[in-house]
Amino acid sequence: MRKIPNLIVAISNFALFHLHVNQTATGQYKFSGIYGKYIELVLEAWKGEYEILFCKDFDFGTRDSSGNWTGQLGAVARGEADIGISHMSISHARSEIVDFSTAYTMEVLTFTVQKWTQDDIFQFLLLFDKTIWILIFISLISLSGLFFLILEGKENYSYIILNTFANIIGKSLDLHKDLFKWKLFLGCWFLCAFVICCSYSAVLLSFLTLPPQSKILRDFRELSEAIHKGTHRAYAAKGTLTIPFMANSKAEYIQRLGNAMAKNNWYIDFDSLSAEGQDHKAAFIMTRSTLNFLFGASDMHYISSDALFVVPVGIAMNKNFCCGSRINKIVMRIARAGLDVKLLKDLTFRYWLDIFSKFAKKKDQDTHSLSMRDLRGSFVILFIGLGCSMLVFLVEIFHGYVHRNKKEKNLYKKPVRYEFRK
Repeated sequence: MRKIPNLIVAISNFALFHLHVNQTATGQYKFSGIYGKYIELVLEAWKGEYEILFCKDFDFGTRDSSGNWTGQLGAVARGEADIGISHMSISHARSEIVDFSTAYTMEVLTFTVQKWTQDDIFQFLLLFDKTIWILIFISLISLSGLFFLILEGKENYSYIILNTFANIIGKSLDLHKDLFKWKLFLGCWFLCAFVICCSYSAVLLSFLTLPPQSKILRDFRELSEAIHKGTHRAYAAKGTLTIPFMANSKAEYIQRLGNAMAKNNWYIDFDSLSAEGQDHKAAFIMTRSTLNFLFGASDMHYISSDALFVVPVGIAMNKNFCCGSRINKIVMRIARAGLDVKLLKDLTFRYWLDIFSKFAKKKDQDTHSLSMRDLRGSFVILFIGLGCSMLVFLVEIFHGYVHRNKKEKNLYKKPVRYEFRK
């Protein structure tokens, strides 16, 4: 029986959830993470001795300015390792320096953003869209004008507008009795005002119970526009194909997105990446399987259905590696048995089981009674209205005082004429 050679495996440690390998004091290796367990499965199927080569630069491998490759690809290409396993995507540039095993899966690159509630001082104005508010305003002005014509000037126009507005918010109509001769017309208006009032009240109550969420970015075009406006940031893993692919894309919005990420060094910090407590302005571009693992069970995140590209994933092998066919056999057997999918599902379940209590505790802490923060917009409008009223009141007092003084001065200056009768 042919002896199985010693296998040298290049590995770059990422976060614990992704890929992490530790060597114990006894020399054994402990694998953790969604791809660490897959590597352990491959090495068990190898049925031979193996050695782990830990790469100093924690990336899959990129070409530097001198033309050399870094990370796992560099170690495999130089012959320092036989294979490199880290859920590595297959590309033409990488295939020039290393060989790849049979692709054992296809990965879709997409992004996720956090769902966050809007924090605007005038949120209560967002309960109706702009079209409805404009129609209400036009109806208020035109209907008040119609009431003024019907009453033939018996009431002031400003008084009619205030009464019509009060009718919209559920108050009774206090106008001249001649208006109530138009019963059919008033009946239609009362029905319309009742529907508007009840609709706004219902939406307002639901808004106070659960504040509305912001607009969700659904595809890469919207993400690119948001980054261009400065409202969001996008992050990708360092040393992957993501940013180079985007920077060289023919689509202008994708190219603009990739250039912004490269210019600002927006790379994912895997150690601090978790499903709890992130910046709501951050978007993470990763494979769909990783996003489903991290955020799939979270109702606070939205995973886009848009795809940046689809790429095959395989194991990198040195061009002079003798046992490429054996690696291909192992990879295909694992894929046909569905063991890689089972590993991902099991680890996802354990991951969310561990942090479920944290999410439940956080939700309990987020539950609170209505505060000044929830109603501050209404109070701001109230105080602005009171301030304007006070200003008008002071102006009227000042105007009356000035007008009275002028009148008294004119009275004293008026010459007195005496008439004598003969």
